[in-house]
Amino acid sequence: MSQVVASPERWARFLDDHVPGLTWLAATLREWGELPPGARRTWRVTVSASRAGDVSALAALHEESGLLAVASLAEQPPPFLGTPEVVRRVIGAHETVEAVFTQQPYFAVRRLPGFQRSVVVFDADAPARPPGLRVARDSEWQMLERLRHDADGVADEADVVDLAGPAQAGLVWVLTVDDVPKALFRVEGVSRRRIQVTDACVHPSARGRGLGAALLRGAANVARTEFARGVVLSVRADQAADKTAIRAGYERVGIMDDVRLAQ
Repeated sequence: MSQVVASPERWARFLDDHVPGLTWLAATLREWGELPPGARRTWRVTVSASRAGDVSALAALHEESGLLAVASLAEQPPPFLGTPEVVRRVIGAHETVEAVFTQQPYFAVRRLPGFQRSVVVFDADAPARPPGLRVARDSEWQMLERLRHDADGVADEADVVDLAGPAQAGLVWVLTVDDVPKALFRVEGVSRRRIQVTDACVHPSARGRGLGAALLRGAANVARTEFARGVVLSVRADQAADKTAIRAGYERVGIMDDVRLAQ
């Protein structure tokens, strides 16, 4: 295998095909690839490929946050040519993340307890759109942030995104009861094969009514009808949302590790 500089489109296609839990990264790299080279300062990407040019492994380092996302085919070590001191977090499929720590002893001594995310997808025909599902209104974003907070809808504080921008862009959807939002999800990224949704949550006062499964079926409907794609969701493996997704018709396709490193 050789180290190569492939196109962002190839990188994204590799992630779409082999690591659905990183669909958000595939979408990000496609947008990043449209920038002129001089403006590509946020991400540092290294790939390995076969002689035919097929990507077999990828490492993407977000230099500002220290997030290192890794992906590789079976038995192919992930590439990493950056300075290990800047890495603060590693995310990827379990086997790939473990390979990173094997390759980088400096990472191993800094390793902190992490957690695992269950990756579920819905690639079937669109289910019926549940009553009360709609795009969030621009004016609702503060109320929705309170809803998300009360519902403990963010798996990790490092992943918190202000909802004002996504709401204005039409990327936040709500499930309402009497037109009052009781549940929400956010479209985190749109790639070729799937969209990735996050922040899926139901307000505690509305739980036990089947709104969680309805919300996730609604996400699958939005993916098919609005974007003509499937949908992927990544949730803490120990959260109720994992079981709710299966009840909603999603298929579990893998486990992602999310590991922090001591500074």
